[in-house]
Amino acid sequence: MRFVDFNIEDSILKSLDEMGFKEPTKIQCEAIPLIKAGNDIIGQSETGSGKTGAFGIPLVEKVKQGIKTQALILCPTRALAIQNTGELEKFSKHKGLRVQCVYGGVPMGPQINGIRRAEIIVGTPGRVMDHINRGNLDLSHVHTFILDEADRMIDMGFIDDIQAISAYVPKERQTLLFSATMPGNLASICNRITNDPKRIKTATKVREEDLKQYYCEVDRTSKFSLLVHLLKKEDPELGIIFCNRRSDVDHLVENLRCNSINAEALHGGLTQSRRENTIERFHGGQIDVLVATDVAARGLDFKDVSHIFNYSVPNNPEDYVNRIGRTARAGKTGKAIVLLTREDFDSLSRVVNAFDYDMVEIEVKDYPMLPFRRGDGGRGRFGGERYGGNGGNGRRYGGQRRQGGYGGDRDGRRRSYGGGGNGGSGYGRDRDRSYGGSRGRDGYFGGNSGERRSSYRGGGSSERSSPRQQSNEASTEGNSILNQGYSERRNSN
Repeated sequence: MRFVDFNIEDSILKSLDEMGFKEPTKIQCEAIPLIKAGNDIIGQSETGSGKTGAFGIPLVEKVKQGIKTQALILCPTRALAIQNTGELEKFSKHKGLRVQCVYGGVPMGPQINGIRRAEIIVGTPGRVMDHINRGNLDLSHVHTFILDEADRMIDMGFIDDIQAISAYVPKERQTLLFSATMPGNLASICNRITNDPKRIKTATKVREEDLKQYYCEVDRTSKFSLLVHLLKKEDPELGIIFCNRRSDVDHLVENLRCNSINAEALHGGLTQSRRENTIERFHGGQIDVLVATDVAARGLDFKDVSHIFNYSVPNNPEDYVNRIGRTARAGKTGKAIVLLTREDFDSLSRVVNAFDYDMVEIEVKDYPMLPFRRGDGGRGRFGGERYGGNGGNGRRYGGQRRQGGYGGDRDGRRRSYGGGGNGGSGYGRDRDRSYGGSRGRDGYFGGNSGERRSSYRGGGSSERSSPRQQSNEASTEGNSILNQGYSERRNSN
């Protein structure tokens, strides 16, 4: 199918051609005809699937030039609102529509002037409510009400704002709701603000043929050193590292820079201008590695990202899906790598049980141990007493300092988590049983020998091969550090 088959007006087709849009995506093929027919829509699709085009193309065709605000689009974050505004301006370039973006953290004056002239408003719920309450924004002529990344808006606590804003929009309207997930509280909102909606659902995870997923077990004290080693060996075209907390993002960026890695932070604690500048520079290839939180990067369309590194695993499996959805887009391939510490075992188990992912364990040996600075780098932060460090005695982990000062030997560190070394289960409990499998299955991710693993819980056959055995599959795929055929983990060095 081609865009011309949707009977779209010529001015928009011209814009799409200039933007390089060749063929519609699956969500666009399903949504555009239904939207043009006037239906309310509830669309669920993976990140990077073309949702903006799915609602933006028919919206631009429907809106008439010169009539006050006819469409309102709500987004969870300022960055996504800015991105959607840019796309709508491109779609409507030859139609001459005006799109105004409204979000907090900046003066209201320029936004007020833009609202008076704009046919389409894109904004975050909080700032939209501010303009409504101040009498700046009249929604009485709105015929199309759109919620983009609706699940994230619910997660961020905008449910009351959404309902309040909906009350200002005429009841005789078209409502389009797009979301990567459909939690229960969002389903109840859908029932209240839509009218007999048509439901569309496409694949909610990246195709495994395009995205290879790996995990590396690592001690917490060695995780940063392993990350730097992988970054330098893999040399990603563009890479994103995800952390669960803002403070972790900031500390990681500081330490990556100390190791000559061109990294920048992206999280909600930064000023709007700094976030916009960072996103623009990352798009332009001036930043090699982006270190981000889930909320900051949700919904953003980053092109040419080849690698995703999960420095920590999110508690919500859906957030993991959205993280890895930043790569392997538009027919390209990508890699997602989890640096797995003991603290994240349960979180990763939830991810794999929820989505049946095929992951390959890899083991990396003989990488240099690096110091990790926190805060002002005082005593014990750059090594010192806490980790052994330069000249430290490693009292926390005990034993003789080795490999740059992470006190204790390898077996000693394993024993500190409890248990023994039989089958690599030295973390205080039998690892197979802790993830729902049987004693006969090694490792985290099950699957028959020689076949793709389907989940953590892949069954109890003693013939199942472990991730360590199957990690050798990666050795035939290329020359990167992830594909060089890592040796199996042994209980001692």
